[in-house]
Amino acid sequence: MTGSTVRGDADGGTEVSPVQGQINAPSVLIAQGFGADAPPLGLAAALPLRGGGSRVRDRLMSELGFHWQAELRGVVERAVARSRAVGADWLTIPPLLLCGPTGVGRTHVARRIAEMAGLPHVGIAVGGSSGIEQLRPSSCGPDLLLPSAPVLAMAVSRCANPAVSVFGVEALDAHGQAELARMIDPATAERWVDYACGATVDLRHVNWMVQAHEPAALVPSLLRLLQPVWLRFPEGADAPLHLAEILAEAAIDLGVIDRVGSRASDGVEHLSRLRGELSTARIYAAARQWLDSQFG
Repeated sequence: MTGSTVRGDADGGTEVSPVQGQINAPSVLIAQGFGADAPPLGLAAALPLRGGGSRVRDRLMSELGFHWQAELRGVVERAVARSRAVGADWLTIPPLLLCGPTGVGRTHVARRIAEMAGLPHVGIAVGGSSGIEQLRPSSCGPDLLLPSAPVLAMAVSRCANPAVSVFGVEALDAHGQAELARMIDPATAERWVDYACGATVDLRHVNWMVQAHEPAALVPSLLRLLQPVWLRFPEGADAPLHLAEILAEAAIDLGVIDRVGSRASDGVEHLSRLRGELSTARIYAAARQWLDSQFG
C-alpha cells in the first residue's frame, strides 16, 4: 500500500501522487539539493504529513480542553473544519502569535495541541545574542554546520508538519525577526535555502506557534503573518480542569499516564494547594515531582 506525495501546482492547488513505503499517509518531498548529491539526514525522501483522519479530528474537538481559552479553541476548530472541507488528511494550523502574561501556559498550549494531533513538538529559543543562529546557522572555523532548527526538527521527527514553538522572539533584532518572517511566509517558505543541507527546503507545512508578551514588539513583516491568540489564566471552576490537564501532560511525559487512574484526583488536590501560584511551568514542575513520589 502507498501513501501520497503532495506537490503544489501552478495555480496554488495541490496534486497528490503515490509514494512507495508510506502506509495510508500523505507525504511531501520537502528538500531539493543544489547539485547531484542528495540532501543529508534523509531529507531526500518524502516525509509524512500528520494530524489527519476523522479520529484525530474528533479527538482534537472533544479532548483538547482549554474551555476558558475561547480564542484558541476557535482557531483549532476552524483548522479542523478547513482540513475536513478541503479533504486534506493532515492538520494545518495558521501561524499563531500566542500572547499573554508570563506563566499563562503558551508552551503548554502548543504541546497539548501537538499531542492531541499526533504531531511532534519542537521548541526553538531565539532570544539572546546567538538567537539568529537557530534560524540561520553560520560556520565558524572547523565547527560542524548543522541545519536550521526547523529543518533539523523535520529530519529528526520524520514529519513535514511539526508544531514549532518559537521563544524569545522579542529579543531578536529587526533582521532576525525578518529572517523568521521569511521562514513563515508561504511566498518564501516554499524554497527556503539551507546551506548546511545544500538544499532548498519547503517549510510551508510547519505549524508555527510564536510566543510573545506584546505584539507591538514584532516587526510589521512578521506580525502580518501571525494570528494573535490571547491566552488567560483559568478562573473559578476552570482552575481544577487546568490542573488536571497539566497533571496529564506531566504523566504522559514521564510515561506513567496508564498508572495514574483513580489517583488523578489526589494529584489535582495536591496541586490545588499551590495557593496563588499562577505559573503553568511551576505547576507542571510540581506535578512531575508529585508523580515521581507516587510512581517513580
